[in-house]
Formats: sequence, structure tokens, C-alpha cells
Amino acid sequence: MSDQIYAVLITLSDDTLLLPTRAVADVLPLSVLQTASGSADWLLGYCDWSDKRIPVINFEVLNGAAAGESGKRARIVIVHSLNAHLQTGALGILTQGYPHLVTLSREALVPQVLRESDRPDLVLSRVAIANHETAIPDLEAIEADIARHDFKRAGSATA
Repeated sequence: MSDQIYAVLITLSDDTLLLPTRAVADVLPLSVLQTASGSADWLLGYCDWSDKRIPVINFEVLNGAAAGESGKRARIVIVHSLNAHLQTGALGILTQGYPHLVTLSREALVPQVLRESDRPDLVLSRVAIANHETAIPDLEAIEADIARHDFKRAGSATA
């Protein structure tokens, strides 16, 4: 078994996510976001990708933090869905730039305690990588939260 972990760092407004490289499918400009009225504040809307309507979320708001400002480098990272919660097979996460590919050893990941504001059902763990704290999200929990909202109904108001 390889000691190396191939991952992606995704910069948010006030947090960073750590995902396996295989989870990331694409990166799109923020201009493709189609907002949805009447949806949860963390469910920003949708974008069209691979002939599908993909829900786009603000992870930080879903995790209980305030919405940060979207800068000029804001993007939507398309992440593969893990299971049958989402028929689209993917979801979008608002980011503040392009994901950064990293190769890590297991020793480079220093366990950290969850933030007080973290939803323990949404954040599997936090780790520090060279003095930079990252969150490892539970993608299945994110998908379940999206599925609990009638996204098609909320999105159809703008379509």
C-alpha cells in the first residue's frame, strides 16, 4: 500500500477542504451559477454540467458559518457524488480559486480538533498540513442535506 495520498485543497472564504483527487470532476467559472429563490441559504442554485443540472452549495454556510465574500477568483468545483442521494451524480461547491493538487504522506497530516462551529455530522475530521488547517468533509452527509431539499422545485423557479 502506498504511503502517499493524492489530494486536492479547496480554498473557501474562511476554511479549506481536503478531498481525494478523484472526487473532483471539473472547475467552472462562477458566471455559470443560476441562482434559485426560496432554497436554503447554503444552496446557492445550480449549474449545467455534463447535460445535468448540478446543485451548487456554500459549504461554509451549510457547516454553520457566515457567508463570506466571493472574490474575483471564485469558482465552482464539481465533485463526484458518492451514492444514490443525488441523481445528478455530482454537486458543486463554491470556492475562492482553483483547487491545488497535493501529494501528502500520512505523517504530514496532523489531527486537529473540530471547530466549535463545525457540524460533527458534516466534518469527518480536521487535519493540519504544514500549519494550515483543513476540513475533511463527509460528502455523503452533504449529499443527504441537498437531497432533503426539493432542489428541482427551487431551481425551476429560475429556469
